[in-house]
Amino acid sequence: MAQDLTRGGDPAEGREAAATASAARTSDDSAAGTSVEAMASAQSEAARSVAAHSVPEIEGQLDKLWARAAAARADQARARIALTAAQAEAAARAAAALAAADDPGDAHLVSARSSVLNLVVIAGHRETADYCSSIIADTAGRHPSRSLIISAVDPEGPPGLQARIEALTLSTAGGRAETGAETIHVTASGETGQHLASIIVPLLVHDLPVAVWWPHDPQFRSRRADRLLTFADRLIVDGSSWSGDGLDRLAEIATVASAGALVVADFALLRQARWREAIASVYDLPDLRAHLRSVRSIVVEFAAEREGDPAGTTNIVRPVYHVAWLASRLGMTVSAPLRSRSNGIRTATLRQGGHDVAVEFRPAISDLGAGSTVRIELESRVRGAELVGQIEAGDLTVDVTVRDKGRERVKRTYLAPRLNDVDLICRAVEDSAADPVAVGALAMAGRIIAGDAAPGTASHRRRRDADA
Repeated sequence: MAQDLTRGGDPAEGREAAATASAARTSDDSAAGTSVEAMASAQSEAARSVAAHSVPEIEGQLDKLWARAAAARADQARARIALTAAQAEAAARAAAALAAADDPGDAHLVSARSSVLNLVVIAGHRETADYCSSIIADTAGRHPSRSLIISAVDPEGPPGLQARIEALTLSTAGGRAETGAETIHVTASGETGQHLASIIVPLLVHDLPVAVWWPHDPQFRSRRADRLLTFADRLIVDGSSWSGDGLDRLAEIATVASAGALVVADFALLRQARWREAIASVYDLPDLRAHLRSVRSIVVEFAAEREGDPAGTTNIVRPVYHVAWLASRLGMTVSAPLRSRSNGIRTATLRQGGHDVAVEFRPAISDLGAGSTVRIELESRVRGAELVGQIEAGDLTVDVTVRDKGRERVKRTYLAPRLNDVDLICRAVEDSAADPVAVGALAMAGRIIAGDAAPGTASHRRRRDADA
């Protein structure tokens, strides 16, 4: 059979196909030219975007865009039928195949508005809005949404609203439209920018979940957040992008999540899936599993902005998440919350069973971006026998080394590339309910950092005053 496939099948059948193709090329050129021109026109019309300056105008333009898309698809269907008819006499088999694929009664010929969620992006700057828009466009095939990308500009200027509406038709491999997504870019200026919720709510698709994606520095305890988060089912953030050490906002988001009404998805935590699998593998040999209940120290090295991180301004949300996840999975409690030391090191003390677990966050020189985890070291002792696990990660791999009683027991390399933002936003919106592992890790992170960044502390008050 392999040999038959290599030769390409029946020669007679090949000659017949070639004759059919030749006949098709000699068909009525004028009819074909007219049909192709109509198809190109229809495709161009389906890709249009329009502008608007008020919420009712936005809604009206959306209806018009999808009506045009439906008409364009119908025109394209008629053009294909005309082309088939012009070639039918010379290429009967080709015409029959095309008619079967492009039957005008096929429901796929009409573009459908098929959003599965509302995705609201609080973009702030234009650059952020453009970047988020490109990410959303790349995810539309998996999660078509009505996306509202909101920017508030010139707060001291005159009130105004400008909007650009885009309708995206998604096609199958055969080129037939299957689904449609919508993106509404809204720029609010002056006083209008202070009332974003009143712009967003009328534009949401009813009965669909609402995810609010808030890049960079969300203002969780501001009046704006109070208004925007009331209609949200899910909040998407990236803790690793927050300014400063990120601990104030991490404490705030832990408080928001603990209320239970809002699911929180943090890119900084989602990125750590590859680390978590590698950490778990330290104890996967049967005779090493007893060490899971006897962890004595956890050291996380992170890339610092400056040597030694003297000002303590490097974002350490990702390092804190590592410890929080492990502590929550192993049933640890917080004995002493996070404290800063003069040498840039931060320490905390956890409790596991009847013994303490020393935690240390240590700045290191690295080519990785500031705040990235460089290395994790776990030490445990069972009846005096020491086990040390070291985990390091690069762009594509994660390396695990385990030493038992001073000798190397395990050395593995896992192929585990970093997730990009397209992967992250897809994962952030896929689950309809809160991930219990993420919930536990976020709650534990709030308890670990309570000493340095709990609401009401001096650093928290400084951050809130700056946001106001």
